[in-house]
Amino acid sequence: MVSLLIRKLVPDYKKPQNPEVRRSVGSICGACGIFFNILLFIGKLIMGLLTHSIAIVGDALNNLSDAGSSIITMIGFRLAGKAPDADHPFGHGRIEYISGLLVSLLICIMGFELGKSSIEGIIHPTAVDCTIPAIAILIASLLVKAYMMYYNFHWAKIIDSAAMRATAIDSRNDMISTSVVLLAVISTRFTDLPVDAYIGVALAVFILYSGISAARDTIEPLLGTPPSKEFLDKIEEIVMSHEPISGIHDVVVHDYGPGRKMVSLHAEVSAFQDMFYIHDVIDNIELDLARELDCEAVIHMDPIDTKNKDLMKLQDEARSIAKAIDDRITIHDFRMVPGESHTNLIFDMVVPHDINTPEKELVQTVREKMLKEHPHYYCVIKIDRSYV
Repeated sequence: MVSLLIRKLVPDYKKPQNPEVRRSVGSICGACGIFFNILLFIGKLIMGLLTHSIAIVGDALNNLSDAGSSIITMIGFRLAGKAPDADHPFGHGRIEYISGLLVSLLICIMGFELGKSSIEGIIHPTAVDCTIPAIAILIASLLVKAYMMYYNFHWAKIIDSAAMRATAIDSRNDMISTSVVLLAVISTRFTDLPVDAYIGVALAVFILYSGISAARDTIEPLLGTPPSKEFLDKIEEIVMSHEPISGIHDVVVHDYGPGRKMVSLHAEVSAFQDMFYIHDVIDNIELDLARELDCEAVIHMDPIDTKNKDLMKLQDEARSIAKAIDDRITIHDFRMVPGESHTNLIFDMVVPHDINTPEKELVQTVREKMLKEHPHYYCVIKIDRSYV
């Protein structure tokens, strides 16, 4: 039903990186979520009150919070899809992450409230009636939540939405919690123990854990996470497909929300190429990146002295020394500045964040090994940290 609505109401649904498409898809999924969850809340609340079941009432409240989550998700998509303005020149895409965080907080609040009422049920137990209508509505809830989990995961993957993934995870958790509630209700036919309340405590712990996990998934992109390997590989493939480019480095990807990325990088070119020609190539690469990856791109041109064989040999030696320390260390912007008493070899060395060796020690190691082989060459090294 949801996919049919999206295909009918969103003609460009096959362009998931388009902000307007994302907004429409998120709004439709959110509206359907509100409808389903309100129906489940009303049915479970009535049945929970009639059977005196804490677990069923708790499950009903869970559906009510899910309806609130769907409202937040829908509003988040609407706001995130707003065009850039003077106060927010990079757009409003990160609002989607904030809406996902709010959904996670609602999940945690619901888990806390369910835990509190369950503990009260253990201290002051009440009899639970196991009726056929109660079992029937729980089974119906399982089927509805399974469908909600499916369509949220399906469209979250297509439009790459953290908020919709949080909603899908919530639906999956609801399936687990409702299954346990169903077992708790059935168990009341065989024991007088307050199984219902104990199940409620277990559900509360599970829901709290899920809420915290979902919150982490939405906080991380707000803080700033590196781009995926697939995205970086695609950048390199596009840039290196142009013949004058001999290498790239210093790739930086700024993420201002889904569909709003800014990419900057340095492209190495021969210093002996025509400048106007190279400038035209760089412009075309920026256009290719924008068209294929739906991002803004800025490329800095780095001229390389490809005719100086001695320089190329010294660069290879420095790279070998750096890779002997750690295979992930790279070197770029290698140049030579001759002097009367010595020659400076100036270059940048990119060191991964998880290498704990002090920067001074890394520089000293490379410098000493180069001096040992070339006593008149002094390395001037700048340490870079990778942003990808």
